[in-house]
Amino acid sequence: MKFIWADSRVDTNVQINFKLNLEKPCDKIKICAADFFRVFADGKLISYGPCRTAEGFCRPKTVKLKDAKEVCVSVLSNHRAAFCCDFQKPYFAAEVYCGEKIQYDTEDFIAYKNICKIKDVPRYSCQRGYLEVYDFVNFNEEQVETYCVESPILISELKEVCSYKEIMPKRTEEFSDSFYAVKKPWWTDNPYHRVIYSVFDIEKDFLKRIEKEDFYCQKFVFDVEKTGLFRLIINSEEKVDVFITFEEMLPDGNWIFGRSGCNDLVAIKAKAGKTEVVCSEPYALKYVKVYTSVKAKIDLSLILIQNDTVECVKIEGNDRIKTIFEAARNTFSQNAVDIFMDCPGRERAGWLCDTFFTAKSELLFTGKNDIEKAFLENILIADVSEIAKNMIPKCFPSQHVTGEYIPNWAMWFVVELKDYLIRTGDRELIEKAKEKVYGVVEFFKKYLNEYGLLENLESWVFIEWSICNSKEYIEGVNFPSNMLYSLMLDAVDYLYGDIGLKEQALNMRKSIKELSFNGEFFCDNATRNNNGDLVVQKNHISETCQYYALFTGIDCSLEYKNKIKKQFGPFREDEYPEVGRSNMFIGNYLRLFWLYEEKEFDAIIKESVGYFYDMAKKTGTLWEHNNSKASCNHGFASVIAVLLLSVTLGYQGVKDGEVIFSKEKDRLNSYGLKATFDYKKSK
Repeated sequence: MKFIWADSRVDTNVQINFKLNLEKPCDKIKICAADFFRVFADGKLISYGPCRTAEGFCRPKTVKLKDAKEVCVSVLSNHRAAFCCDFQKPYFAAEVYCGEKIQYDTEDFIAYKNICKIKDVPRYSCQRGYLEVYDFVNFNEEQVETYCVESPILISELKEVCSYKEIMPKRTEEFSDSFYAVKKPWWTDNPYHRVIYSVFDIEKDFLKRIEKEDFYCQKFVFDVEKTGLFRLIINSEEKVDVFITFEEMLPDGNWIFGRSGCNDLVAIKAKAGKTEVVCSEPYALKYVKVYTSVKAKIDLSLILIQNDTVECVKIEGNDRIKTIFEAARNTFSQNAVDIFMDCPGRERAGWLCDTFFTAKSELLFTGKNDIEKAFLENILIADVSEIAKNMIPKCFPSQHVTGEYIPNWAMWFVVELKDYLIRTGDRELIEKAKEKVYGVVEFFKKYLNEYGLLENLESWVFIEWSICNSKEYIEGVNFPSNMLYSLMLDAVDYLYGDIGLKEQALNMRKSIKELSFNGEFFCDNATRNNNGDLVVQKNHISETCQYYALFTGIDCSLEYKNKIKKQFGPFREDEYPEVGRSNMFIGNYLRLFWLYEEKEFDAIIKESVGYFYDMAKKTGTLWEHNNSKASCNHGFASVIAVLLLSVTLGYQGVKDGEVIFSKEKDRLNSYGLKATFDYKKSK
């Protein structure tokens, strides 16, 4: 394939439309493009891409064509460091097939610069690209010359999982025209994320205008939160300014602009008459407000960007469990299109640790682990020079301009590899990962102290979103990090038969127990005193530390286990106020998985219904935290569906399209739940 670009390769927020007239019907088009692209056939959107991977590599995407007369591939280049894609120069290449014959190739496309899309604008979020601002009054497309660029290395494709269904919201009056509050994103003054913009200012050109001028507000709501591209048809008798603002959640019924740290806004200047806009990038939302400077007819819809191969499992009975299950399915489908993402709105980023959990959901909902394999392959080919040697990027594909990494996430990467091998039997990928895995082992050696424990880990040491992640709890010898590292060493032994690392893990667990356990709880950390002695911080005790100990296999007494089972969890009383409470990510999930190993099935159902049912009812999705202050649609949370079916029906996994059940299957279902599995649907 020949790779080209048009305009400057070092400019930011540029959109080029590559168009081709088909003299006769063709069957399919194979596309390579970066950073992001939409494919239109005769004006209708039929695909969104790419299948993201590392800079210097490309996963082609093959899109079916049905009697199309014109194809347009609209390519957006952010050329900005972000978490949603790797930093790379833009490119485009294509082959159009009639049968197995290449009828057209890259050079047959004509390039147009889309100067209706304004480039000098603020960012949408610090993890993604730019605000979408359009001017259809003063600008139009202009044809531009193309030139050849270097070709990336082509790697395996992923099958299309989206069907690009278009859904319509309901008109509503359930919330106010105005904002309850405006929250300035935390990152706007950060030098790493600051951008210079000259055309559109959110405060001056949107917030103050709708406050002072007579804008009309049309309000919409979807049944549940969804992710997709806005499609807007504007009919106006005169030129009009249109602002689309959107939200996942209205806390206490109040609309807070910027609630989750994003500029949730699309701005459009439209001519008199009819204007149709299909947004360039997906957003996650349930609620929408459309402000217009004059009266205008607005038809709004959402073209879904989600995994539509997730209908392999159907459940009936027990309304509360079913509601949570469907919220988990909805959450997974929006976070598993080409890679596993943390959330489909704010970041669209592939974070390790999250993926350990989301991969379990993929097997349940699709019967395969194709996306996980692609995600892990991306990590294996990642060359992230910004971070420490032998360290794994915290999320990928992405750009890490600060050089920050999460050492704990490298541990989760190795633990996930073990899980992946158990699920898939894919020994080939495990062997390809060996150098990376042992690089991680080598990386941590310099932090081992005289007790054989990791001390003073650097960069962002992350345990979970709670007090256990405060600086005071993290510094020195952080015991949850060491617990996880011992689990990682066991995983390396499982993968490659390294008995030495297995023995090291055993010795680590003994040291952790001796130092961290105070007779009642595990303490979070130990630091050095003025004499250089290691002193356990006995007043630093978190609930999540207890779950790390139990999840990673630290030897614990029956009395201790019973105390954690009965007196802790998401609905604990205040009997132990000195023990900092857990949050959803990941303490409460570690608890649930440990309860499963302990066969505490009724407790899992009780806690899951009590914890997840309310959020499932509010947004139809599952959240990042135990409150609505951040993402309300977080991919890892979908794993609750796996636990629910495991404890109610004895689900154990899928092998060659057949469900594996536990021997206790017939005894388990006392919850009135029925399920059917049909993995032919995902083929």
